[in-house]
Amino acid sequence: MTANRNSARPSSRRFAAPVRLHLILTIAAMLLGISCSAERQGVKIVFLPTWNGQPIACEGEAPALTDLRFYISNIELAGEGGRAQPLVLDNQLQWQQQDLALIDLENGRGSCSNGTAETYAYLVGSVPPGGYRGLRFTVGVPFERNHANPLTAEQPLDDPAMHWHWRSGYKFLRAGIKTETDGFWIHVGSAGCEGTVRNISGCRFPNRVTVELADFVPRENTVAVDLSALMAGTNLEDGEAGDCSSGPPELACVAPFEALGIDFRSGDASGRQRVFSIAP
Repeated sequence: MTANRNSARPSSRRFAAPVRLHLILTIAAMLLGISCSAERQGVKIVFLPTWNGQPIACEGEAPALTDLRFYISNIELAGEGGRAQPLVLDNQLQWQQQDLALIDLENGRGSCSNGTAETYAYLVGSVPPGGYRGLRFTVGVPFERNHANPLTAEQPLDDPAMHWHWRSGYKFLRAGIKTETDGFWIHVGSAGCEGTVRNISGCRFPNRVTVELADFVPRENTVAVDLSALMAGTNLEDGEAGDCSSGPPELACVAPFEALGIDFRSGDASGRQRVFSIAP
């Protein structure tokens, strides 16, 4: 498998691009309504792509972003006494279901020519009133929805660019960077799955990422997605663009999977992930 697969014809989303002013007003009204409620308080969590502690984008000097999209689920905040509270997402926003969201940090410009103009850089949801310190989530789609029929899926699971038809599941993470002479991209998703779409009995390599940020404080902190940590074990000076598609034979996957806290040999969590952190 070569990096040419990442240069395939861009795919389009089935849902329409957001109208920015309407979206901003909708979110503001929703957050205000939740914040005024005696039962729930609004939460917004922002994600930022970085390289060695600095923001990285699709345009500009190398290294440049070529892709960064991922699904997250099982989102929780730690309340008083460390008790976990699920973050209930606003499912009126097209990139969110009640308990799952698509974060899209590429904009389809510059080196992200295979992407889309829409960007979804944050979550909007609610939790019971109180103080919170600590964030936990999974990078991945829950098993049942991962292997359901993508043709009847609701947004944001209706994005064809995020589905692996030949693996009967979704790409949990698409990420890539380009230097002046090199580059690397990675697609992470469950592999070794037995059965067909809607009839998968199990996957030998789950490949879901567990993220825990113990000191994260809503309204104060941003989640950094560190591409330099993801690519730390990858040779970006050999002049040959590389890739990883979560396949068992791909040795190029070992280092980035370790950075994600996944044992590439089993697909299970192993150690602590280093890609997601609290932005400085």
